Amino acid sequence: MAYQTILVHIDDTPRCAARVELAADLAAAGNAHLVGLYLPVLPADLPYAAINRQNLQGALDRRTTSDQHHEQDARKKFEAITARVGVAAEWRAPPGVADELATVHARHADLVVLGQHDGQAQAAPVLERFNENLILGSGRPVLVVPYTGQVPHRFERILIAWNGSRESARAVGDAMPLLERCAHVTAAIIVPTTGEPRLDAPNGKALVDYLSRHGVTAECEVIPVSHEVGVDKAGAGELLLTRAADVAADLIVMGCYGHARLRELVMGGVTRTLLRSMTVPTLLSH
Repeated sequence: MAYQTILVHIDDTPRCAARVELAADLAAAGNAHLVGLYLPVLPADLPYAAINRQNLQGALDRRTTSDQHHEQDARKKFEAITARVGVAAEWRAPPGVADELATVHARHADLVVLGQHDGQAQAAPVLERFNENLILGSGRPVLVVPYTGQVPHRFERILIAWNGSRESARAVGDAMPLLERCAHVTAAIIVPTTGEPRLDAPNGKALVDYLSRHGVTAECEVIPVSHEVGVDKAGAGELLLTRAADVAADLIVMGCYGHARLRELVMGGVTRTLLRSMTVPTLLSH
């Protein structure tokens, strides 16, 4: 089992190069086709309250020659990295609205690589909800790379956030090409110490047995917490980040709970915490 097509989001931020290098290394490891998707830059002075399809398209139509030069520079860097790594690569820079374009192109890939939103970046090309929209709307696993810290070239130690849900099961299946090449896998189950036992409580042994049949050696640990910690909210996300540091994980794999309702995006507290505070790359599936 391997990813055949990997899509990486390209922008003008300095962090983009590290993201492309990781995507290229993952593509090389599985002999996959790598797609670099450069999306139209959202004008920084466009007020959030005024954003709609007409305003966005009008702003994109007014792109300057400088904007076009940014795209050319980004393409040169992308092609230089992919040529050095030696992967089959394709450049795409379609016109249109970023969120819509990303979702459509992501649906034709096995894995999508994005950068964590950095509100302080001078060249932030997309809105804060871009990643969340793509995770919930693409139907594909999304690997989000933090905007600080070292980015690994391959994943040696993976932490699975396991709660037995549909989303976490989907995430483990989507991450299997990475898990099969990983040297050390830990599954963490956060269990409340108060309240009645759940009939659908996660089964760590069943997960370990399932992974073993894929040639993945894993261990499972239970993290008992009280409700005071906020296990059903952002506190669980903080616990996962702490545990990732304890086991020196270089990747977190977790299911993403959430749904889009009309124009309102509803994202689970654990997922939102990871997206905002991640310290290592995180693979999320919905």
